[in-house]
Amino acid sequence: MRDDLEALLLHAFIDLIQERKAAGRRELVATHETIANWLADRTGLAVTPRHVQYLTLALRDGQIIDVGGGGIGRPNSYDTREAAMGTEAFWDQVDAFLMVWRMPNRESLRRVDPGA
Repeated sequence: MRDDLEALLLHAFIDLIQERKAAGRRELVATHETIANWLADRTGLAVTPRHVQYLTLALRDGQIIDVGGGGIGRPNSYDTREAAMGTEAFWDQVDAFLMVWRMPNRESLRRVDPGA
């Protein structure tokens, strides 16, 4: 069975961006802590601000998102490159990215069940 932690996390993050845009915003603007909380709620994974930092840097370097700096302690802005690339090329890029990228310390994303 294939382990899709990265795909689950990446798609949830892209969904957050798209939801903000559908609500009339230009992009997602939030701190790593806020994004981590949202992603944890949506995915059931133990997402921390450090995971968000790794994710956003990798997505930026992979040409999937653009990141605008808010400065130390301030929220950054995040937007997909879908409009600039075209829908098909964007999703091809996402698929290629997921074929090679693994979240550092990925096992820490799994929630530990104290009752197990």
